[in-house]
Amino acid sequence: MKTMLLDDIKDYLEQNDIGTFGADLFIGQIPPSPDDCIALFEYAGEPPDLHWEGEYPGLQVIARAKKYTDARSTIEQVKNVLHGVVEETINGTRYLLIHARQSPETLGKDENGRQLFVINFRVIKEVS
Repeated sequence: MKTMLLDDIKDYLEQNDIGTFGADLFIGQIPPSPDDCIALFEYAGEPPDLHWEGEYPGLQVIARAKKYTDARSTIEQVKNVLHGVVEETINGTRYLLIHARQSPETLGKDENGRQLFVINFRVIKEVS
């Protein structure tokens, strides 16, 4: 069964003790609470290859916290877990590569004064 990128990444982060889905780890949204949380989003990746049936999706992770240092620390933990994943099978899907496109970056504060950090990843995965 084909799994979705965000479900796989959510599970991988949980397995590596980075967040708990529904408590402080979310897919496709940054809910009003809790203050300290991680949100996963897909964005346009690279075009499909004409000679291989894999995918190249974009993955964006946002960390939010009341304190700047907490948000920065959380996004760094996410980077350390995901950057450099090579030939890892997650929920039956083979990920050939996950690597950060840049270092973590601040997005400033949200409307409630909570600090936001973002990091984007390049992903190469097989499609079965």
